[in-house]
Amino acid sequence: MPTEVGVTEQQNYNDSYPEYSLYSDWEEYVDDTDGRICYYENLPFVNIAISVLYYLIFIVGSLGNIFVILVMIFKESRRRRLVDTFVINLAFADLVFVFTLPFWAASASNNHQWNFGSAFCKISSYMVAVNRYSSIFFLTSMSIDRYLAIVKLLNFKHIRTQKYALKISFVIWISSLLLAIPSAYFRKPDQLNMTYCKEDTDSPFLRAFNLSAINLTFVLPVVIILFCYCSILVKLGEHYGHSKKTIQRRENSLKIVFTIVTAFILSWLPFNVFKTITLYLQFQNAELSCWPVVSRGLAIASCFAFVNSCVNPIIYAFLDRNFRQRTRRMTSYVFTGLGKRSGSFGSGSTTTESSTALKIQQLVQAAHGDPSQTVQHC
Repeated sequence: MPTEVGVTEQQNYNDSYPEYSLYSDWEEYVDDTDGRICYYENLPFVNIAISVLYYLIFIVGSLGNIFVILVMIFKESRRRRLVDTFVINLAFADLVFVFTLPFWAASASNNHQWNFGSAFCKISSYMVAVNRYSSIFFLTSMSIDRYLAIVKLLNFKHIRTQKYALKISFVIWISSLLLAIPSAYFRKPDQLNMTYCKEDTDSPFLRAFNLSAINLTFVLPVVIILFCYCSILVKLGEHYGHSKKTIQRRENSLKIVFTIVTAFILSWLPFNVFKTITLYLQFQNAELSCWPVVSRGLAIASCFAFVNSCVNPIIYAFLDRNFRQRTRRMTSYVFTGLGKRSGSFGSGSTTTESSTALKIQQLVQAAHGDPSQTVQHC
């Protein structure tokens, strides 16, 4: 059997090279299609670095996205920009995803062993997939909205309303929830020497679906986004029929959305490249343990993709003047409210005593015939 051959040859390898037998960080040494034995060295420091990065993304992403949602909701709905609806939903999608990162971080620190059960393995993978679909769909919607607002304003002004934005958001969520089902269904704990939460890479359907997902969540959206921004740049170059203030406001909004989209593309590009290479090797029935650069590259690229879930709040804070103004108003409102409540608790007796003294003074003055005070008292 292949496994027995692998074990025997590895034992002979350790006997011949005793200096390497001190290391126990060799993964499965599986026969490749050419009959070669492939040794996959596990690097503990890489796993620790990935675990620390996941925890940092969780902390920054959870606090940042919660803050974005609070700031955006603080503004009255009738004064809310159309793009704000997509921003809120995008922040919520990132927030749901980052809540799963502590579990993946714990798994990475334990040599990727999954100790949280089969059900949560599927649930966590499902949340990751939902975030992947919903994020790019909302970013594409934001780009299309900028395109309609600047290039096709007169033709599509009637659909650029909060009502349509809510309908589009609902469709995006339903689509994302449905498209993420295969990721959960084909994800299961794999029993080797340890338990891993991994995909069933032997499924032809999953391979074809993952290839389609790359086109749906990266290639097609990037084409649409590039078309939108090229058209917008041409339109802004005309500067026709709009005031300087209007142009500056549109350029600022465009800069924010463009930065968010660019961050998403840069974050997810390495993942999609390595994922495509991985799928190609799987279609060729090649053993991934014989391609350590691809497997490790995919793991590191996943980290870059996950970083995207915490960068958007930073972009809003630095580039969105409207966001900073709302933050100041919300902060002022919160601290003013706290100050009033603390003042009311501390000055209750003083207020009562002052009002009593004022009434006594008014009665004394009225008794001495001071008409101005009598009128004031009335």
